[in-house]
Amino acid sequence: MRRALRFVNVGVAVVTLASALLVLFADVTDTGYRQHYRDAIWFVAAYCAVQVVMLVEFARDGRSVPWLAVAKAVAAWLFLANLFSLWPYWKTWTPARYVYQVFELNGATTIGVLGLVLLGRGAFNVLNAFYFTLPWWQGLRARRPLVGRLATAVPFAAVVLCVWAFRELLHDELATFSPEAQEVARFVWEGLDCDAVRSHAGQTTTDLRQHGDQRYQVQIAYGCEVTRVVVQAADGRIGTAVGARPECCAGTS
Repeated sequence: MRRALRFVNVGVAVVTLASALLVLFADVTDTGYRQHYRDAIWFVAAYCAVQVVMLVEFARDGRSVPWLAVAKAVAAWLFLANLFSLWPYWKTWTPARYVYQVFELNGATTIGVLGLVLLGRGAFNVLNAFYFTLPWWQGLRARRPLVGRLATAVPFAAVVLCVWAFRELLHDELATFSPEAQEVARFVWEGLDCDAVRSHAGQTTTDLRQHGDQRYQVQIAYGCEVTRVVVQAADGRIGTAVGARPECCAGTS
């Protein structure tokens, strides 16, 4: 079991490091890329260094493995606690952006990303930390049985919460998501130029758009940092397209 979990952590570190190295290479060789994503080279390099430490320590089963597992779990839950406010920015700024893009499924649905964030980052990292710190928990349960049992209930409750949240969001996604509206939302978002984003920054507009033989209500919340398009079909189901537009803020105060 320990070896299998170590290999999973090594695999995660390899994939994440590969994405970060691609970002670092692009930042160093292409000024336009760095300006578009607003990457700080020092941050990307530090991110790469952290992933190297993760890879090496889990590969050789170093003494710091329990602490690294706990650090991953804490980072994951700090992220989850601020998911809805952080996600529009983080999915663009993170050096692991290419990993997230794989799970975005061409923007057609958020199910892949929800699974990665809630089950992968949330539930897995809790179980991961619990397993690698098992001697700590066992010692606490031996010394303070009641406190130990209460403490060990926390990670299991966290895992259950992640699974429950994923199930509920998945149900809502299937009930409210429209592939056709999503296609329109993506088309509208990609068609917004920087002049429109800057001139309407901070504003929200609503209008009707014709697509094929269907009409859709389109709501656009403009912003250089985040521009969000929400499209509603006649049956009430929606599609969304959201993302940062840092290139539209370049050179503006």
